[in-house]
Amino acid sequence: MIQGCTNWKNIVINRLAVLVIIFSLALFGCAGSRPSTKAKARVFENLGNSLVMQGNFREGLSNLLKAGELDPKNAEIQHELALVYRTLGEYQQSFRHFKKALAIKPQFPEAWNNLGTLYLLTEKWDEAIAGFQKASEDTLYKTPHFAYHNMGLAYFNKGECKKAIDNYLHALMSFPSYSLCHYNLARAYEADKNWDKAVSSYQKAISNYPEYEAAHLDLGKLFLKLGKKEKAGKELRLAAEIDPEGTCAREAGELIEKYQFDVKQQDD
Repeated sequence: MIQGCTNWKNIVINRLAVLVIIFSLALFGCAGSRPSTKAKARVFENLGNSLVMQGNFREGLSNLLKAGELDPKNAEIQHELALVYRTLGEYQQSFRHFKKALAIKPQFPEAWNNLGTLYLLTEKWDEAIAGFQKASEDTLYKTPHFAYHNMGLAYFNKGECKKAIDNYLHALMSFPSYSLCHYNLARAYEADKNWDKAVSSYQKAISNYPEYEAAHLDLGKLFLKLGKKEKAGKELRLAAEIDPEGTCAREAGELIEKYQFDVKQQDD
């Protein structure tokens, strides 16, 4: 899973009902008042983001496009457009608006990170790494652990496990309780055949997020590989119980049935 994709709840503060009132006041105003073009753009931007937050992506996009027409040099609006297009799977349009945002505001680490995630989605690993690198190098970026984690994902997909591990560890230096990062670090250690560290990282992911079914499942599978059947059975049962209708539960259930675990069995 990619991290650092902008959360719409962090972009939008006002509720739609409030925005509709503001929208009406801004466009029509009191007698004799005429809102500026930027003020109108801000109203369309807020309304668009509110609609997106509610899952109404197409209507939200329509309002954001109006905002972009009114304020074409606003990097934030271009960034928001890029995010909506990415969510809709319209990647070429998303690329176009990310690049517009960064042309207007080159020091924009959130946009560099989110552009990197778009390159991840399109499996352009080197371009993704370059974007995450730009984000991580910005001293004003408030969440560099997202960029380092995502850079780790790109290196992992390139088959460069040691570089992936280095970036995951760098992310954890600033965010030690980052469960997803511990999980992906475990996968990288496992690919590198460092079994003890893989087990430890899976356990840290679970310690920070006990209902992490994928971590329970993969830890159970690793214990199976290591011949630790009692521990494997325990983790697989937890994976099956957390979300009984999920894909992890189905796979865990199949393994439980296949190996017919005896919960009283002791490891060697």
